Amino acid sequence: MPHDITSGQAQLAARLYPRLAAAAEPNDNLFISPLSLSEGLGLALPGARGQTEAELRALLGWDGASRPELLVRDYDRFLTRTGDDKVALSVANALWLSDDLAFLPQYLRTVQDGFGATPRAVDFGGNPAGSADTINGWVSEQTRERITEIVDASGFNDSTAAVLTNAVWFKADWSVPFEDGSTGEFTRGDGSKMQIYMMERVAPMAFRETRDGQAVALPYGEDGRFVMEVFLPKDMETLHRWERDVAALSFNLAVQGSDGKFDLGAAEEREILLRLPRFQARFDGSVKEALIAAGMPCAFSESCADFSGMSNAPLKIDDVAHATFLRVDEEGTEAAAATAVKIVVTGSRIVPDVPRMIIDRPFLLTIRDRASGALIFFGRIADPTPVERTQ
Repeated sequence: MPHDITSGQAQLAARLYPRLAAAAEPNDNLFISPLSLSEGLGLALPGARGQTEAELRALLGWDGASRPELLVRDYDRFLTRTGDDKVALSVANALWLSDDLAFLPQYLRTVQDGFGATPRAVDFGGNPAGSADTINGWVSEQTRERITEIVDASGFNDSTAAVLTNAVWFKADWSVPFEDGSTGEFTRGDGSKMQIYMMERVAPMAFRETRDGQAVALPYGEDGRFVMEVFLPKDMETLHRWERDVAALSFNLAVQGSDGKFDLGAAEEREILLRLPRFQARFDGSVKEALIAAGMPCAFSESCADFSGMSNAPLKIDDVAHATFLRVDEEGTEAAAATAVKIVVTGSRIVPDVPRMIIDRPFLLTIRDRASGALIFFGRIADPTPVERTQ
């Protein structure tokens, strides 16, 4: 699979996530989709020129790709053809363009051919509520109603030129379902306690333990191509250190810096007792400031932004909204993400004696594709919301 796309997602997470984590509260769930962010921002790249293009390429990790949109096209096709009835993954892109602004035909052809993004005309200034409903309706449909709002009508006016959207939906059954568990205690990020149902499994798993914490890989489906990896730090200080240097957690090899390894890819399976909350979590917010700090300020600046490959009108990115959903239960996982890039015109039971991994405090997790290395979701769960078991 295209190395630029795969490595770019990990690079984007490594640059963006620490900025988001630094601004987050202790109990915030900070769960992002590098896949969704990469493709949402990627929709703007064919229209970017000069420094704007250079910064965007560098942040996405697409510096060496002459036609990245073609890599994205092949990548999405491979990624969504899971070959497994127990694993479903969809990726969709769309362009929402102001009906009173002209966009260059070459840009429209490029994003449609590469990203599968069909351009659709909307009246941002004359009908902001209708425009928001249309975009949110598309996002809701693509995420199976897990994310129902990504834009707000109050953000639309006559200067709104376009909204570039991406949506990702993932649903998969565990290769080995969890057994019934029991209610247990979870310590939130701020140290407060909560009661939550803890699912339980005693089985062979790819497991690693170092002086800084534990990690386990939980495969999905028949062949385990897709996997959730859970990283449990020994304490909050370790969690914050991991979050400051996400690059030290290699998402392909899960290497934990120089102090030890979480090499889950090469780990031999060993029998352990795993207790994991049954929960759901959401993240919803602007990632604009984090993107600026991560290395792409020009695209947001009226004096610097150059999207002359998109339209003859002077344009800049006004905001980038990102929303995610995650649910984990005995049967498997459902996750969804949406990204919107708004462009404006300027102006206690008996168990075997085996290693234990009790996930009863804030932890990091990834959902990724082992075959391509795709980092579909990544983030911190600090305040899981209890949910009932799916019937």
